[in-house]
Amino acid sequence: MSDVSRRDLFRMFGRRLKPAPKPVPEPDPNRVALVSGRHCLALTSSCSVCIDQCPIPGAMQWDAGLPMVDPELCNGCRICQQVCPAPTNAVRLLPRMR
Repeated sequence: MSDVSRRDLFRMFGRRLKPAPKPVPEPDPNRVALVSGRHCLALTSSCSVCIDQCPIPGAMQWDAGLPMVDPELCNGCRICQQVCPAPTNAVRLLPRMR
């Protein structure tokens, strides 16, 4: 007989696997984020997910109760778009005006 008990077997094979981390998007300097106010949950709740997750300090700020993007600082990383919890995503990535 082996020295492994049934309990040890279940412990080895039954442990939960960690989900794979989401890949970090590559910034696209030719794009800039834009928040669509009519879809943004900040209008009716205290949602600030996009501002909290933005990796660039100051790129997203509150303006008149809505998150607004500073196009000069936005690097087009798409993180705000990925984390937006609105049923119709409120963050769009548009071509940068030069």
